[in-house]
Amino acid sequence: GVRRIPYVLFCSSLLTALGSGMTVKFFPLFFARDCRLSPLHVQCIYIAVPFAMVLSSVAIQRLSRAAGRVQMIVAARASGVCLLVLMSWLQLRSRYAGTALMMVPIYVLRTALMNSGYPLEESILMDYVPKATRARWKSLESISQFGWCGSAALGGYLGDRYGYTFSFVITAAIQGTATVLCATLIPVVPRLEGAGLRRKPARQPKPRVPSMPDSLQESLLDPVAGDDQGDAAARSHE
Repeated sequence: GVRRIPYVLFCSSLLTALGSGMTVKFFPLFFARDCRLSPLHVQCIYIAVPFAMVLSSVAIQRLSRAAGRVQMIVAARASGVCLLVLMSWLQLRSRYAGTALMMVPIYVLRTALMNSGYPLEESILMDYVPKATRARWKSLESISQFGWCGSAALGGYLGDRYGYTFSFVITAAIQGTATVLCATLIPVVPRLEGAGLRRKPARQPKPRVPSMPDSLQESLLDPVAGDDQGDAAARSHE
């Protein structure tokens, strides 16, 4: 049901962070050693990545208005996982191994897609978490960051023992699992933003009581005075 949405998002983000931590810090070494790029060219790649991430995030958010937020998150992550598998296959099984003209564009696009769904995840989390516990859920991001740093040690070990491409495959498997877990929210989260939220019924305005003349109010408060006013009115008519 709706209550499991925050837990699924957290577990999916944690798995994605664990997978990313295994490879993100070793991509510069991969480009320098396997693709034979100079340090200047490697830094140019990391200058281009943030711009690609911004463009991808804007595109994903606009498409989510029609396709749905969870649908676009899953599509972006699945595309990123497929691109990482493609990088691994090109490095292991094709004649394009170590070809920077093939590897660099795939890497930039893959990184942009994997990070483009973060704003949508935050919007879903804020929609389905009570205001009193939002800070608590946000604080759980520190666990993901710790896992991201901790998995780098495993990625370094696998890279030294089996090569960086092997760690890319393990990362793709972990992030693919996270993508499948996030896809379980497609039947739960409505496609249109805010469609499934419970709205409080509008408060009905209180009926206005017409004001009474001062003389009538005084007569109701003081019956004796009201009788005196009635006698005075009768004598005036006589």
